[in-house]
This record gives sequence, C-alpha cells and structure tokens, in this order.
Amino acid sequence: MAIHEAYMREMYDEYGYFAMWLPSVPLALGDVGTFTGHRFDKKTTLADLGVSFRISSASDRADVEYSSSGAVSMSADGAVGVTRTVPMVSLSITFSREGATFFQARECTEQSIDNLSELASALLPLCGNRIWRPNYVVVTSLVSTGPTMVLVSKDRGARVDLALDADGLGTPLPLAKAAGNFVVTAKSGLAASVMAPDGATPLFRAASMRRKLLGGRQLEIRGGEAELDLELASVEWGDRVTV
Repeated sequence: MAIHEAYMREMYDEYGYFAMWLPSVPLALGDVGTFTGHRFDKKTTLADLGVSFRISSASDRADVEYSSSGAVSMSADGAVGVTRTVPMVSLSITFSREGATFFQARECTEQSIDNLSELASALLPLCGNRIWRPNYVVVTSLVSTGPTMVLVSKDRGARVDLALDADGLGTPLPLAKAAGNFVVTAKSGLAASVMAPDGATPLFRAASMRRKLLGGRQLEIRGGEAELDLELASVEWGDRVTV
C-alpha cells in the first residue's frame, strides 16, 4: 500500500472520514471532484455549477489526537536554552515503520450540507445534460481545525526534533497548540510534515450520484455512517463511484 493510501486508510478506520492528501490541501463544503483510489482531486464547485446548498451550524469544538499504534514515540530530551526569557525544551518524535501517522489538531469543528435531498434534485438535471460526470463526488461534511500538526513517515526510523516552550509540555496536544511557536531543529524520513498554526481542513465526507437498480439515480453518502432517509444510502471505504 502506498504511504498516502496507508495514511488515509488509518484516518478513515479511526474516525470514519476520508483524509486529504496532502493534509495541508485546503477543502470546502461543496467542492466537487473525483477519487483517484481514495485521494480526492478537486475539479470544480457546486457554486461554479450554479447549485446552491444550505450549511449546518458548526459543531462544538473538540481536540483530536491520533498516532499509529506502536509505531510513534515522543520523548523530551531536556532543556536547550532560553529564548526571550522562555525556557525551551527539546522534543523528539520517532517512527518505527514507514507510513506511520502522528496527528494533533485543536479546536476541531464539523459542518455539513444539511439539505441533501434538495441537492440530489438539483443535481439530476446536471446528470441529464452530462455536466455532472458519473465519477464526480461532492464534499458534504468537513472537519475544520485550529492549530494542527500532521506527520507521516516515509521511512522506518523517521524522526523530527523540535525546540518548544517547556511550559507547553504539560498541556493537552502540546505540539498542535505550539504550532508556529516552535523550531524544527532536525527532521528526516518524512512523507508529509504539516504545521498549520491557522488551522486546516484535513478530514471530510462526500457524496456521489449513483444509479438505482431500476436505472434512476440517487445521492449516496461516501465516507462513513450517517442517519439517512430512504433516498440515501451509505458508501464505505471499499465502495467505488460507478456510472
């Protein structure tokens, strides 16, 4: 399995969301694209296609932390000096296999398109005139984060060494909180290294127009379980968008 596929699969298995690759690529509700494997490639937007939609209120904020089981270790190596009177400490993150993930994101919220039935009706004419392509998917639910760090190892033994405020080590998700306020002193063997002090949009769900058994089309959720009416059906990781 390719490294980016392993990262996306781990995040899906843990949270039920598809993951952007690279994790720093921006995404928005209503973005339209295709899946290459499980990687989303943006092609257009619902707005550009002349389709309106309604967005839900943002969920409560939550912190999210994930690391590949048994494959990521973090250790503080001691003080490295004082910067602007602030004690600094050296911190190392080490990966014991390729494709291992370290993910920390603060203040995560989720918003969704909350009128999927109306959206399906609006897309039907676009399907009929072939503006909406059979393999198109649309982003219907999106996780937006505050300060975020995502590391994915390319090689076994990949490592990142950081210098950060020593007082932050005792707080929840210290590296995400410190994003933009630490110094990377060394790194090697990484496939992705994302430090986003202003946040990111790393996780999403999407939907596609799919044929019914009798030849019609329906909107089908792609990217995890959801409470659906009878017009909608869940699509899991192993499903593919078909004509």
